[in-house]
Amino acid sequence: MLISNLGRTRTKLLTSFQDLSDEQLNRKPSDKSWSIAQVLHHLYTSEKAMAGLVLDALQAKTEKVEEKDLSFVTDRTKKSKAMSEPPNEMMTKENLLQLLEESRFQHLQFVFNETHERILAKKSMKHQDFGEISLKNAVNLIWLHEKRHINQIQEIRQQLNF
Repeated sequence: MLISNLGRTRTKLLTSFQDLSDEQLNRKPSDKSWSIAQVLHHLYTSEKAMAGLVLDALQAKTEKVEEKDLSFVTDRTKKSKAMSEPPNEMMTKENLLQLLEESRFQHLQFVFNETHERILAKKSMKHQDFGEISLKNAVNLIWLHEKRHINQIQEIRQQLNF
C-alpha cells in the first residue's frame, strides 16, 4: 500500500505542473510566498531527508510504536515551519524533475531495497513534529506531505491565473 500511495501521489504531483514553463514555475504570488519551483525543491529535500532518517533508524535499536493517523498533514489550514527554506534562484523544470527523480528512485528506493513494509511497522524514530513514530508512518508522511503541497501548487496556480 505504501508504494502504491507514493506512486499515485507522485503522478498527481508531476501532472500538477507539467504544462508550466520555467518562468511560470519560478513566479511567486507574493514576496512572502513560495513559487511552485520552490515547493518542488522543498519536496525533494524533505523526501531525501526523511529517507535518510528512516535508513538510520533501520540500523538503530528501536521499539515498535503504535501507528498514528497522520492524515491531518494534508490540511493546508494548519501551517508549520519548513525545516529548510528552498533557494531563491531560478530553477528549470528539467532540473526539478531530475531532483524529484533522484529523491524517489535513489534515496527512497534504497529504503525499500533494505527492508519490507512489515519491518517498517516494527521500528520507530523520533520526528521533530510528531514525536515517536513508526518507520511506516515516516514513509507515509512522504506521500501525505507531497499531497499537501499538491494542494499548495493548485493554490499558487489559481493566485497566478495559470
